[in-house]
Amino acid sequence: MASDGDVKREGEAAERRSGPVRKVGVAVAGMVVILIGIPMIPLIGPGWLVVFTGLAILASEFEWAGRLRDRIRDRIRSLIGRSPSGSTD
Repeated sequence: MASDGDVKREGEAAERRSGPVRKVGVAVAGMVVILIGIPMIPLIGPGWLVVFTGLAILASEFEWAGRLRDRIRDRIRSLIGRSPSGSTD
């Protein structure tokens, strides 16, 4: 029977092994979603939503993607804030 120390060491070893595997998996999944979304932008479909979803997937593992996502989100919010809402001419 395994002691608590053995179980802890096995968990740490599995975590170390899954780190690079997880990073590659997230990178592949995020890029696939983005690549599916890009042709959808000019076509009928939720292209931008799919691209931003892919970016969110990448942001779960990569800092640069999180910064890019935040910058895009802030830019969209500022554009929406500047748009006239019920202006009368």
